[in-house]
Amino acid sequence: MTRRTDERSTLRPLLAELADRADRAAADWEQRIDPRVLRRFRRQIDDAGDSMGSSSAGTPAVDRARTVAAEVLVAWRLLESGCSVEHEVEIPAGRHVDFRARRDGATLCVHVKRAPQPTLRDAQVSVPATWRTLETVERGMVVALSLARNLRGKALHAALDQAFDFVEQASVGDECSLRDAEGRPAARLRAIAPSTQRRVELVADLSASFDDHVPRFQATLRKAFAQFMPRSENLIVVAGSAGGIDAFATALLGSQIERWDKRPRVGELIAYGRGGDGFWAGSLRNQSRLASYWTLSAGSGPLLFVREPSARAMTGAAMQLARSVFA
Repeated sequence: MTRRTDERSTLRPLLAELADRADRAAADWEQRIDPRVLRRFRRQIDDAGDSMGSSSAGTPAVDRARTVAAEVLVAWRLLESGCSVEHEVEIPAGRHVDFRARRDGATLCVHVKRAPQPTLRDAQVSVPATWRTLETVERGMVVALSLARNLRGKALHAALDQAFDFVEQASVGDECSLRDAEGRPAARLRAIAPSTQRRVELVADLSASFDDHVPRFQATLRKAFAQFMPRSENLIVVAGSAGGIDAFATALLGSQIERWDKRPRVGELIAYGRGGDGFWAGSLRNQSRLASYWTLSAGSGPLLFVREPSARAMTGAAMQLARSVFA
């Protein structure tokens, strides 16, 4: 069936406008990204797709694909924010910066890393209602619960009695292991941070092995630091699962501890802070002032960490660019 003349006259200008917009978008894209970047990503994605089910140099193909995806997501966020992007920029030491982004006179060098392996599990874990009774304890403390076995009856009551004793007197950083009637490990409680709530806040412990992952995250941060561009603002972006946020923050900022050298908050007896074991501890690596953790899941966005008090020394343009893209 042929179109009527009035339909053609209506569609013709609409199609022309659509074509014009597509041309403008393509021209804008070419101005904002080097076509070599697209070709490189396309090759990497093709290679990752071809090698699914196989491995290369001991690295699972699925993880290789996730690494490529992390870089693509970061590149897209930079482009979407109006940045011009250079890829694989060489530094004087011979290493490379993943992306150098520029916008409105500000320059930011971005280093993209995947969370260390083995990957932290990102399955949704809920806290059983029976354990929520711990939240009746009037202490401002965040406690992480990890369950290895389902306890019932007398074993559950005995474990809860020990758990109540623990949360009523635990300090930040303390742990408590609970066992079943046969003496097998059944649960673990960790006092991980102070809480703004007046009662205990119980959360699921998402890290498969928290103590193992903190040094692995620090090794990842050191690798990114070795690629920093001198005399430039550098941002480290680590992409991983939801279970890695706590371990990443501890690796970056240090362990949560009681700080007797600081004043407690109003109405409290103890001041809390970070220890000297973090990647940003003291004046160590003072060239590193920006870091971000990005959970690779639908609808998630990056979480930006800004080093204090160094943030005051940063150029306003670089800070504004980092916040607008990764905060």
